[in-house]
Amino acid sequence: METTGLDSALSKGSIFDRYERSVSVILIIARLSSIIKNYSEKNLFKEFNLSFSEFIVMWVMWVWGDLETAKLAKNAGIAKSTLTGILITLEKHGYCQRVPHSEDARRVVVHITPAGEELMEKLFPKFHEIEDLAVSELTDEEFETTIDSFRTMLNTMENFINNDKSKS
Repeated sequence: METTGLDSALSKGSIFDRYERSVSVILIIARLSSIIKNYSEKNLFKEFNLSFSEFIVMWVMWVWGDLETAKLAKNAGIAKSTLTGILITLEKHGYCQRVPHSEDARRVVVHITPAGEELMEKLFPKFHEIEDLAVSELTDEEFETTIDSFRTMLNTMENFINNDKSKS
């Protein structure tokens, strides 16, 4: 297996020796995410006039159905202020619709439209091919270990953030 320049530099010994493992993991995750995002935007989403963030918002709505804006933003991993601009764009394309909450008019629920459903039925299988390619060389054991490891890291950081918020 080839190593990246970062892996090579870290293995030679440097100021990062103490942090080599965590730095390597986080930078590899960031680099992989960036590669998938950039490739998808250039080679897939461009055809549908979508950004990666817009796709993620569409995917969350497609999977979970109608959601309040706060929950949609959280599940998409973006700020509510960022979501507002994304929803304006998606509504212009006819992919979603914002409607007042049935019990509280101050809250807004976002609904995926039939055009949005149709978009995701076309788009998601193509995106899934990119996801499959990214993990295609993992053995079954590596695949399961990777899922478990990422889930552990995600839970660790979510717990840290939740505990940090409770201190404020």
